[in-house]
Amino acid sequence: MMQKTTTYWRCMNVLLVTLLTVGTLTAQIKITFPVERAVFQRNNANQASVSIGGYYTQAVDRIEARLVPVVVGQGQATDWITIESNPRGGVFLGSLTGRGGWYTLEVRAFLGGTEVGRDALAKLGIGEVFLIAGQSNAQGFFGFGAPNVNDDRVNTITWDNQNSDNTNNLTFSFTRVTAEGVIGPRGRSAWCWGPLGDLLARKLNVPILFMNAGWFDTSTLNWLDSANGKTVKNRLNQDLPAGMPFLNLKNALQYYGSILGLRSVLWLQGENDAAAGVSKDAYQSSLQGLVNVARVEQGEVLSSLPWVMSRTSRFAMGSISVTSQAVIDAQTAIVNIPFNKSYPGPFTDNIQVPRPAFNPVNGQEDRVHFQGQGLNDLAQAWDNSLQPSFFATVVPVSPRPARPLTVTCNVGNGSFNVRAPDGFASYRWTNGETTQTITVQRAGTYQVTMKDNIGNTYLTPALVITEPSVSLPTPVITPSGEQIICADSSIALTVDVSSVNTVIWSNGQIGRTINVRNPGTYTARISSIFGCNSPTPSAPVTVKNIQIKAPALIQSGPYSVQATPDTTIFSFTDTKVSAITWDWRQGGRSLPATESAIKVTQTGEFTARSRVTFVANSGGSARTCVSPFSAAVLYQPTGETANGLVVYPNPSRLGKVAIETLEDLTDVEITVTALSGQVVYSKKFPDLKIRKEIDLSYVNEGTYILRLSSKTLKESKRIIIDN
Repeated sequence: MMQKTTTYWRCMNVLLVTLLTVGTLTAQIKITFPVERAVFQRNNANQASVSIGGYYTQAVDRIEARLVPVVVGQGQATDWITIESNPRGGVFLGSLTGRGGWYTLEVRAFLGGTEVGRDALAKLGIGEVFLIAGQSNAQGFFGFGAPNVNDDRVNTITWDNQNSDNTNNLTFSFTRVTAEGVIGPRGRSAWCWGPLGDLLARKLNVPILFMNAGWFDTSTLNWLDSANGKTVKNRLNQDLPAGMPFLNLKNALQYYGSILGLRSVLWLQGENDAAAGVSKDAYQSSLQGLVNVARVEQGEVLSSLPWVMSRTSRFAMGSISVTSQAVIDAQTAIVNIPFNKSYPGPFTDNIQVPRPAFNPVNGQEDRVHFQGQGLNDLAQAWDNSLQPSFFATVVPVSPRPARPLTVTCNVGNGSFNVRAPDGFASYRWTNGETTQTITVQRAGTYQVTMKDNIGNTYLTPALVITEPSVSLPTPVITPSGEQIICADSSIALTVDVSSVNTVIWSNGQIGRTINVRNPGTYTARISSIFGCNSPTPSAPVTVKNIQIKAPALIQSGPYSVQATPDTTIFSFTDTKVSAITWDWRQGGRSLPATESAIKVTQTGEFTARSRVTFVANSGGSARTCVSPFSAAVLYQPTGETANGLVVYPNPSRLGKVAIETLEDLTDVEITVTALSGQVVYSKKFPDLKIRKEIDLSYVNEGTYILRLSSKTLKESKRIIIDN
């Protein structure tokens, strides 16, 4: 019990992760072929190649697929495999080979190694496909006690053609078989076939798909005559619709059998012929003629479509039911013909005898049709006749692969062409057009159903367009800021387009947004996933960048190194300098200084770079550009001590003098007086950590006394101003 619980929660966790992943990426890729609950006929090696196609809504360069069993043990998972590389035109198509089982089909799309889209079909089968034909005990009835169908893997088509009014409107969709549901195109209720599906799914461990073309009160001659285009009346002397009952069988063969493949036809009939006293030879001739026509209609060699024949003849004669040995012998004779590819089904005359006397729906006499438990017994008889050796030796009709669509762009900007493959006798698109190539201009679903010269059906994946129009606008580039950038920075250029389109830039980059680091002029075009380009590019956007050279460094004094910025930064026509700060390094160690000069007291190599803040001359946001680091300057002490105070140049020919101290000082006051005692300069500084320069160019030539006063140092120097 613990192992079962662990397995259950492991499966639930995998499913939850899959659903969450699909939910986040599904918008970029969509499977349109196959569809939910489709079952493809496996071969005798328990394998089938399944076509997988659909559309994508953003650029992709690789599409992968895999199969994951819906329930552990009901199939064999596959690895991810690439089903198409570099798809074109917004559509993809590939194939994957899997073993018999009940699967979740997953696809994922990649661009440049990154997953960009994912989709999944929750349930898809590789298993056994059967087409039922015959009369009422094949067709079934509602309200006769059809058993419940327990296995989720028992499926049918949704095409309901009881009234034969939509033979040209078959739909590729599927559903689970239910007790009182329809087994398309004409089966009424699950009848015995639902329980048979349960038995086969359990025995073979693969999903089962049934189609039912049975028609009550029909004889073998009715079937053959309708196949040959003759008007048909049933046993009640009622006119059947044109082509019926054969037309349902033919359509199911040529549409679903062509696409999905088919293991065999299951034939359950004989009651009407027995009641009419049809001879062995007449019955055999009619039934064999029907088999032959059905095989020719499908375009296969005569031996390619297997039939499984029940031996059935019990009919009502008054208040009793009787059988016909002639009908049984005819059915047996067909089975025994060498190379006829006809196989024995169950002998049904001895099942549920006597048959119920009354029809449970209308209360009339019956004694022919199975009811309730009799349907379970009939299902068991069919299961007993379909032994493992049958599935190992009877060669089924294989599914035909889906065919690709080709998209080509038209000159101009307003449409593109979608072309179906060559070599088919007819084409019918979902929009009603019947040409091989259609022109697409707007949103819609575009899929084509093709028929060959025989009438067999082939499908393409659907191309779904969600945009109202396929016309591409002229793109407009929006910069993320002013189009002047630093040499080491970038600007984002963006074109706002639908996610189904791609932007191709003049520098070769692809994407809605690019980050530009190099100066130049940029334009963009829009490219759709269908491979079409906007007819005109965007208006150009020019990006300039600011190149700053490394600063110059000198040992500017006994205790300082000075950096001088690149002078060209003051001559840029589009910008102006608003601030400069500095980064300093001693060897490989960063220093905290941010001024253009630093105090240095020990030998070492120093470098610096400038951080220049620019603003546009026309206004706008500021940007800070960084220069490269300068060449290294070796600082060496000059040997001056002077209690740590140095004033230079002295004499000063320009009236400017620099003051440096060995120690870092705080609360500093500098006063300059003439020899007469007149104060010509006085200023307080919160600190003196790096060189300070004072301007005395306004004083007369002569000798002056410079006094420095702080808490820790008081010192005077005689200076000469020589203007």
